[in-house]
Amino acid sequence: MNDVLRDRIYASFSGGGVPLEELCGGLLSQQQHSWAELKQAYDSLNTVRSRSVECDGFSVRLVFNPGRAVNTTAAVRPEEIRERPCFLCSANLPSAQKGILYHREFLILGNPRPTVPFHLTIAHLDHRPQALCEHIETFLKITADLGCGFITLYNGPRCGASAPDHLHFQAVPSGQMPIEGELENTGIFIPLNPCSETRGARVRRATGFGREALLIEGDDVSLIAAAFRDYMDTLTEPATKEKPPEEPMINAAASLSGKVWRLLVFPRRAHRPAAFYRDDADRIVVSPAVMEMGGIIVTPVERDFDRLDANTIQSIYREVSLADT
Repeated sequence: MNDVLRDRIYASFSGGGVPLEELCGGLLSQQQHSWAELKQAYDSLNTVRSRSVECDGFSVRLVFNPGRAVNTTAAVRPEEIRERPCFLCSANLPSAQKGILYHREFLILGNPRPTVPFHLTIAHLDHRPQALCEHIETFLKITADLGCGFITLYNGPRCGASAPDHLHFQAVPSGQMPIEGELENTGIFIPLNPCSETRGARVRRATGFGREALLIEGDDVSLIAAAFRDYMDTLTEPATKEKPPEEPMINAAASLSGKVWRLLVFPRRAHRPAAFYRDDADRIVVSPAVMEMGGIIVTPVERDFDRLDANTIQSIYREVSLADT
């Protein structure tokens, strides 16, 4: 362990001892006292405006949060990524930022631009690209270690990750995203493939939410991972000399209820709606990532917060989702 990383560590977790959820609470409390940027970000959450929008069979929570402007408008073209230092590498973190060393592989950090309180970023110690297929077991293990009080999040490198060049996850308290409750109360499910039942993981499409969503459930991480990889294979386009293999565009969220994991996958066709790229009064600064696909639509522009309605929101979902449900 190098000195730079050693200075970043608030606590370590390798299983057993103090629960990870408790360590995370202590980290965020300490950081709000020692890191002015995080304290300011949490203070600003008290003034964030929000309102519910009832759509056709589902609801969303619209949030006006100017503090998320950097994330919403992040430059993610390959040439732009190459020209900036990686803000998730431990050597480039703010001097006051500390984290929890997780199994000597990840650093759990307080997100400096939180969408909700207790918003965590879970960054790999090595600088390696976003890729969920090869790290899905770890994603589910982190979900279990955080416990039922958190939901773990993933943004694909081409549809929401502000740092597509550095493997990272996020976590927020459970129950924040409207789709979590709607899956329980109003979700209509269609089996994706009857064969998936025999593999020990139940795979179903969740319909009626205005965007495509796949739900994989089971009590065995290896079987859930296998079902997830099978599904990703159906989304993967063949590689060519001109086009190297790329991870299919997805967002994902995982939670644990008792001994059952729930992995929710949102397949995507576009990163941002066409209106995001306009340069006139019709521009809409909404960049859907996993939180937006889960029903929390964040905009840093107050005009968008005031004018977005059900029809516009449903249109955005249809545009960026792989299929219209």
